[in-house]
Amino acid sequence: MRVLVSGHLGYIGTVLTPMLRRAGHEVVGLDSDLYSRCTFAEGGSIVDVPAIRKDTRDVELADLKAFDAVLHLAALSNDPLGNLRPGLTDQINHVA
Repeated sequence: MRVLVSGHLGYIGTVLTPMLRRAGHEVVGLDSDLYSRCTFAEGGSIVDVPAIRKDTRDVELADLKAFDAVLHLAALSNDPLGNLRPGLTDQINHVA
């Protein structure tokens, strides 16, 4: 199965993406890489999969057509950030 994982560089995505690959799925990531300067691993990328570097708010139908499944994990996930700009959090976590 060809799977698109939004937020593949995030907290859950970095765990789920390798699991999907081990299960035999073809995985492509989609992430804005908001925290690119705060990596967990040497060399920058945590998971070595083809990736689309794009904000979820800019995703179009054409970006999704080649996939059998989309796992949407991209989100802003901490309370201080949500309190700082609640509209932005709603746009990314809900609307997108």
